[in-house]
Amino acid sequence: MDRQAWWAFEATVVAGLVAAGLSQRRALALLGISRGSWQLRQHPRPRTTDVVPHRRRRSPAWLTAAEVEAITVMLTAAFAAGKSVYQAFYEAWDAATPVASLSSWYRVARAHLEPARPVRRRARRRTSAMPQWDATGPMQVWCWDITKLKGPYIGCCYDLYMVLDVFSRKIVGWRVEDHESGDLAKEMFERAMVDHGDRAPRIVHSDGGSSMTSKALTDLFRTLDIAVSRNRPRVSNDNPYAESWFKTSKYTPTAPAFFTDIEHARAWTASFVAWYNTEHRHSSLAGHTPISVHDGTWIHIHQRRQAVLDQLIAQHPERFTTNRRVQTPYAHAVLNTPKTGDRLTTG
Repeated sequence: MDRQAWWAFEATVVAGLVAAGLSQRRALALLGISRGSWQLRQHPRPRTTDVVPHRRRRSPAWLTAAEVEAITVMLTAAFAAGKSVYQAFYEAWDAATPVASLSSWYRVARAHLEPARPVRRRARRRTSAMPQWDATGPMQVWCWDITKLKGPYIGCCYDLYMVLDVFSRKIVGWRVEDHESGDLAKEMFERAMVDHGDRAPRIVHSDGGSSMTSKALTDLFRTLDIAVSRNRPRVSNDNPYAESWFKTSKYTPTAPAFFTDIEHARAWTASFVAWYNTEHRHSSLAGHTPISVHDGTWIHIHQRRQAVLDQLIAQHPERFTTNRRVQTPYAHAVLNTPKTGDRLTTG
């Protein structure tokens, strides 16, 4: 059955349903025929005898070839003088020869004069190497930064200096002052290295702030043969370990909305750092504390956890079907390099 015959059959069925008492809409819905298709079949449009391709069709609002040529001439002269389309259009408008709208001028410029359009000079930014490193143990890479702590009133704040071992996440040095200073940062690093047995890290990572690039700190690192790693300008995630710790400290439930004075800020920071290093179960350390990963005691804790898990499995084997081994901390702490799934071993 061809299409016309099928449509005639559908029309007969619809007529029968309507004669039986159904409305036309109900009859069409029952047969699954849309009302639009029904109307087109009952009242088909007359066929066009002289078909014009889309590319040859024109709208009365289109510019004529002469008008496009006039705009092209004016734009060419404007581009030669280093003027923009916007400037050329309004100059032509003020001279009472705009020819068409501003959008039409832009359209003509894109279609006919794109290579000749003057290019706005852009600020030249220096390229910086991407900082990359891979820490496989404590005391290899430290990162540090300074953040603001709110004071008792607007405009009053305190500077929290922080040094973090990126592998163990331990805070190895900190101080709270009322201003930034390279000399204060140098003292903090010297004290941190003394506290860790006069050991120095292989790399110190930071941003390019004035305190970080100060002569006092640069000379200290050069004397101790410490490599310096810097953030790239205008790259917000080149110091993720420090920024993550700052958010942890500021968004913890015990963090005050503001500090009444600098001693209040120092006392709270001291208690928070002590808690963070010794009690905070870090999600990136398989639930171990930074101090245990830093000094290696995580191995004994891991073995105790495995023994407890083995006991639970023996008591309720139906509850443990997979993942019967306790995870260990990741074996690598990296920056801008592919992160592997390798984990530390207890052997």
